Amino acid sequence: MSTTILKKLLVHTYLLLFTLPIIGMIVWYFLAATFNGTTGQFSLENFNFVKEPIEYAGVHLPAIWPIVLNTLVYSFLIVLIEIGIAVPAAYAFSRLDFKGKLAAMKFLFLMRSFPGITLIIATFFILVQMNLVNTYLGVILVAITGSLPGRVYIMKGFFDEVPWDLEWAAMVDGCSRFRALMKVLVPYVLPGIGAIAVFSFLGAYGEWFLFKLFIFDDNMLTLAGYLSRLVTKENVIMNYGLITAIGLFYTIPLIVFYIFTQKIFLKVNLGGAKQV
Repeated sequence: MSTTILKKLLVHTYLLLFTLPIIGMIVWYFLAATFNGTTGQFSLENFNFVKEPIEYAGVHLPAIWPIVLNTLVYSFLIVLIEIGIAVPAAYAFSRLDFKGKLAAMKFLFLMRSFPGITLIIATFFILVQMNLVNTYLGVILVAITGSLPGRVYIMKGFFDEVPWDLEWAAMVDGCSRFRALMKVLVPYVLPGIGAIAVFSFLGAYGEWFLFKLFIFDDNMLTLAGYLSRLVTKENVIMNYGLITAIGLFYTIPLIVFYIFTQKIFLKVNLGGAKQV
C-alpha cells in the first residue's frame, strides 16, 4: 500500500469517526419520532405538524410553514444587513487612514468582550422605550449588534490579504476608490463574504433566545422558537416523539446547508486571513 493511499485512508477514517455521532443523532431522531417502543410499530403521526397546527399540554402552535417562512426571511435579512455593513466597514479599517481608527477598532473588540446575557436587561428597557418589543426590527437590531464586530474583523483579515498594487493599478487606470473596491477588491474577498454570510445565516437560523425574550406572538416565531415552546414547557410530561420529529425537521436543512457550504469554511481561519 502506497503512502498516499495510506494517508487518504487515515484521513477518511478520522473524518468518519467524527461523523458517526452526527449520523447516530439523526437516526435516533428518526426512530424516536416514528417508533413506538410499547407497541413495536412505526408511525408518522408525530409529523402531523407539517400539515396542521398542533396543541400539546396547553401549548398551541400555529402551522409550521409560515414559521419556516419567518425563519428564512429573518435569516436572509440578517445576512444582507451584516454583509452590507461589515464589508464597507472592514474595507475602511483595512485601507483607509482616518482619525479615531485605532480607537474604533478597540471599541469593536471591546464590544466582543461582554457576554450578551449581561446586557439583556438594559437592552430590553431600551427596546421598550423605542416601542420595538414584539417586533422583528427589535430582534434584528439586537442580533446584529452582538455579531457584527466579529464579522468586521473577519472581513478586515481578507482585505488585508489583498495586495495594495491591485487597488493602485485600478485607480491609475481611472477607477474611483468605490469602483476599485467593487471591481477589483470584492472579487478577491468573495470567500470572506461567503464565510460571513454562512456564519450569519447559521446564527440567525438557530436564534431562539432573543425571540423568547422579545417576541410574544406565536405567529412571529422562527423554527428555533417554535421548538423551544415545547421544550421549555414546565410541569408537563414531554412528548419526546413530537419534539424529536420537529427537531429532525429543524436539523436536516442545516446539515444539507453545511454540506453545500463546507468549502467556504476552509477558506477562513480564526483570524480571518484567507487560506489557500
